[in-house]
Amino acid sequence: MGLGQGRNAPCWCGSGKKFKLCHLNRDSQTAIMPWEAAKVLRTSFSEEVCSAPNEWRDLCSKQIIRAHTVPRSSSLNRIALNGHVYTFIPSFENLTKNNGRLVPELVGVRRASTFTGFCSTHDGGIFSPLETTPFVGTTEQLFLLGYRALSRELYTKESTASMTEVRRDTDKGRGIREQVAIQAFNSTFERGVSAGLRDARAEKAEYDVLLCSRQFEEIRGYVIETTEAPPVMCSGGCFPSIDFDGKRLQDLSNLKLRPAMISFSSFWGGAAGAIVLQWRAKDQTLCERFAASLHRIPDEGVGSALGRLMFNCFENVHIAPLWWEGLDARTQAALVRKMTDTANPFVEQKDDALRDDGILLRGFTVANRYTVGFSFS
Repeated sequence: MGLGQGRNAPCWCGSGKKFKLCHLNRDSQTAIMPWEAAKVLRTSFSEEVCSAPNEWRDLCSKQIIRAHTVPRSSSLNRIALNGHVYTFIPSFENLTKNNGRLVPELVGVRRASTFTGFCSTHDGGIFSPLETTPFVGTTEQLFLLGYRALSRELYTKESTASMTEVRRDTDKGRGIREQVAIQAFNSTFERGVSAGLRDARAEKAEYDVLLCSRQFEEIRGYVIETTEAPPVMCSGGCFPSIDFDGKRLQDLSNLKLRPAMISFSSFWGGAAGAIVLQWRAKDQTLCERFAASLHRIPDEGVGSALGRLMFNCFENVHIAPLWWEGLDARTQAALVRKMTDTANPFVEQKDDALRDDGILLRGFTVANRYTVGFSFS
């Protein structure tokens, strides 16, 4: 019977099902094939939704589009080669093909940085102040960068959560010891996914209120302008646990607490490159400490620091082909290792992940730095 359970008892795995409907004779069931899991993954991450506030849903168009988190025409096209950029695609096929490593692949700019998370009406209407005017660091523009990053993060977490059933079925055809190990892995992973989804939903609901009421005055930010387009472009949100000095900022293992959140964006702003850290006033103390640790890094070290941040903390990264192919093999391998660890939820971020590791990344010539909504203490 497995673990001495009765057929009608709740299953030991925690699924909530009766044992007879869940893990009874699990070792003799047909194993899930990799291509079956890959199909579920593709379906989960291609769900069509509009992430606009609920109050605006009656204005949605019928067309859900592949919305770009990094603008295509103004930014990705600027670093593309023959219409392509390098990006990381964490699929089963790619990980298998590359022996578990997450290696960048060339993709067309029309596909890069997209998710089916907005209808055509709201993607154009909400983000117009970013797409149709040069970036000058207004609180509205910073808010919209954060809103776009947060919308994608929530979409990703919702998609990950929707795969719970297939993750729980991955022990089919395996012995009891492997079943226990796999379900223990799933249980830990699902607790983290549930907490992250809870926090992202709460944050998104509050951002929706700010968007509808146009209350942008509580937005804070740190902006680095570069003379050329950043060779690595990115959009994402994270809960920073360490700073660039290796100091701990918050304990993410306490799933009962809602952590401070920061968004990161790297793009071409129309007249200069822009690297933007954005957060809300409620998270000022922690996020200012994080930004201050970056601000203390001399201009010549900023590119390397930004590389450590992007490759250690975000998957939604897009790279200029000429820049990537100009890196030596050792540097490429180091960045691939960082990204592979980033995509693995069970690799804990090290305290020195953002500290200088000797890897020199050029192409981020600093022209200016400024704060929005605050001054460093």
